[in-house]
Amino acid sequence: MYEYGNEYVGTVFVLPETRCFELKTTVQGEPAIVHGTISQQLAARFAEGAAQAIDARQVALQPRRVEVMTREIHERHRAPRKVYCLTRLFDFEREPQGDPAAAVAG
Repeated sequence: MYEYGNEYVGTVFVLPETRCFELKTTVQGEPAIVHGTISQQLAARFAEGAAQAIDARQVALQPRRVEVMTREIHERHRAPRKVYCLTRLFDFEREPQGDPAAAVAG
């Protein structure tokens, strides 16, 4: 089994109740759809009342930069397969800071 992380840019659709995602992106210039599960840490941020909560409805409004862990599973007498796990949404990493111009003007 091999595991590695990839960064993608694309439209992400998230179903927090089932911890699933679908990412529409391009891989080597070709359109691709990557789907899989959401990591436990990221899923906790989609819960209501969570610290630094993420609204799942806001995620798909524009293309996002994300990190997806890819696990290649090689089993004896079976074809290799890939399993994907969404681990990070880069656009939601930091709390939004206030507008510095507004602070100076006040």
